[in-house]
Amino acid sequence: MTDLERKLAETLREQAGEVTPNLDAAWAEQQRRQQRPPRRRRTAVWAAPLAAVLVVLTSVLLATELNTAQPPPSRPAAQPGQELVLAKPLIAPTLSSPGEPKALTDFAGQTHTWTSYAYQGLDTGGRPVFCIEALPQGTTHGGTDSNFGIESPSCVPVSGSPVSAGYVGKNGGPLPEGKAVFLADWTVHVLRLYDAAGDLSQARAVAAVGGGQVFLADVKPGSPPVRFEVNPVQEVHPASR
Repeated sequence: MTDLERKLAETLREQAGEVTPNLDAAWAEQQRRQQRPPRRRRTAVWAAPLAAVLVVLTSVLLATELNTAQPPPSRPAAQPGQELVLAKPLIAPTLSSPGEPKALTDFAGQTHTWTSYAYQGLDTGGRPVFCIEALPQGTTHGGTDSNFGIESPSCVPVSGSPVSAGYVGKNGGPLPEGKAVFLADWTVHVLRLYDAAGDLSQARAVAAVGGGQVFLADVKPGSPPVRFEVNPVQEVHPASR
C-alpha cells in the first residue's frame, strides 16, 4: 500500500468514528434517566411525610391546650328562700303548762292506729316550746304508757324566725317518716320547703296554736328540708291585670 492509500484509509477511519454513535455512552445515559425519579414523584416522596408530621404536631398542640386550659369558674346555683335551722328536740321534757293538742295526721303502728298531735307549751323555765306527741287514735290525752315510742312527746324551743320551730318525722317518732311539721308566724300564708337537691315541698296550714300557725308538709324520706320560703311574690301576668 502506498503512502497515499494509507493516509486516505486513516482519514476515512477517523470520519467514521465521528459519525458512528457511541452506543455504550447512549445506553448508560438511558439507564440513568430511567433510574432518576420524576420531579413530581420526588416532591411527593418528601411532602407526604411532612404533611403527616404537621398533622401529628397540630393534634398534640391542641390536646395540650385542652388539658392545660383552666375551666371557667362555676357559679353557684341560685337557691330560693333562706336556710332552715331546726333546733334539736328535747325528749319528753317537763312542762309547766302544756297547751291544747291539735291533730296532724294518722299512722299505723304494730297494734294500734296512732294520731300525731302538735301543741305549744311552756317548760319549767317559762320558755315556749313546740311539741309533737303521738297517742292512740281517738284520744287526746294519756299517760306515759299510752304514748307511741320513747320519743313522744318531742319538744322544740321556739325562736323568733318567721318559721319559729319545726320537726321532721322519722320511724319510731311521734310523727311518721315522710312528714314534717312547722310553727310559723301569723303573717305566713304560704310556706315552701326545699331539700338539699332543691326539690320543693308545699306545706299546708292545718291548725292554730297560741304562738302562730301549724303547717304540715309531705317531705322526701331521708332528705329533710334545708331551706324555706314564705309568702313568695306571685307573678302578675298582663292578661290577669
